[in-house]
Formats: sequence, structure tokens, C-alpha cells
Amino acid sequence: MNKPRLCYVEVKGLMRSVLSALVLFALPALADTDTFFGWSKDGSYFVYQSVSGPNDLVELFFCITDEAVPPSWPKELNDLERMGAPFSCVRYTDVNRAPYSWKNAVSLPKPALAGPNGAKVLTELVLDGERPGYAFEVGGKKTVCYASGLQEDSKLGNVYWQPGGRYLAAFIDGRFIHCDVTLKAGPAPKAPKKKTK
Repeated sequence: MNKPRLCYVEVKGLMRSVLSALVLFALPALADTDTFFGWSKDGSYFVYQSVSGPNDLVELFFCITDEAVPPSWPKELNDLERMGAPFSCVRYTDVNRAPYSWKNAVSLPKPALAGPNGAKVLTELVLDGERPGYAFEVGGKKTVCYASGLQEDSKLGNVYWQPGGRYLAAFIDGRFIHCDVTLKAGPAPKAPKKKTK
């Protein structure tokens, strides 16, 4: 009579191990995951989406890149309440309420560590000091883009440079982080010389 009971205990112990392994496997899936859609053509705003929490809450953010430059986003966004720090953003908790065809107004460049004018993002994150985050280097000068909540095992993911060369964004551990420092713009294109007869 004890054998079936012993067998049951072993199976129950095995099931606990399997369930524990499944829970541990599922934990990374509960982590926040973001999607970056890109900047507007003029770079005045950017759009990203965040999925977070146990209920997978989807939030869509339209954010101004520079407070000194009015964003060229859809007019209805001007009337909505904005969240602050470090960027002024309009948030939609219902993505279906976002302005019609908003995706057509933004573009996502290919990810790259190397940017315009010899700029490059360093793969090693800055974990110590007052400004943790990811860093870029231009002309030998290193600048840190602030990112909170970094850990020793945090990893830099895709890096995106705005085509105009003024803005930079990156993923760290699946989180989207737009750089809080505006890069110097590249040289303005020169008008073609008129041919003289």
C-alpha cells in the first residue's frame, strides 16, 4: 500500500519542479517590453509603445523631442494633457484612439552604433556616477544619455539615430530610452551653385 503513496509523492515532487521551472521561464515574459516607431520627418516628435504589468497594459506615447520646437504632430494632440519628465508626452491607453494613420507620419531608421558626423554609441553602459545610462562619443568627447534602473547585467540593444543627426534613442533590457541630450546637428546642406553663362 505504501508503494503507490510513495510514487504519488515522487510525482508530486516532480510536478512541483516542473511548475517552478515554468514559472521561472515565464518571468522574463512579464518584463516591460517597448516598441519604437521612430521620429517625425522633421524630428520634432517621436512615438513609442510600452507594454507593462501583469495585465500587459499597452500604452502609446507621442513625445516632443525639444520644447523649443513646436511638434508637427496631428492637431488633436495639442488639446490633450501631457506627461512630463524628461519629455513632454501625450499618452494613449487605448491605442485605437490615437490619430488616424499616425504611423505614416513617423519613420524608423535602421539600427546602428555608428551615427552621423563620426558619432558612435559605446556598447558598455555607464553604471556608476550620478548619470547612469548609455554613452555616445563625438570627436573624442563622451556624453551620457540618462537611464534609470540599470543593473550590472543590463544590456544595450538596438540603437537608432534620427536622420537629421540631432536625436538618439536606444533599448536597454527591452526598455526604450530616448536620449535626454540633443546632439549637435550635422552641417546644413548647401544650395547648389547657379551656373553662369
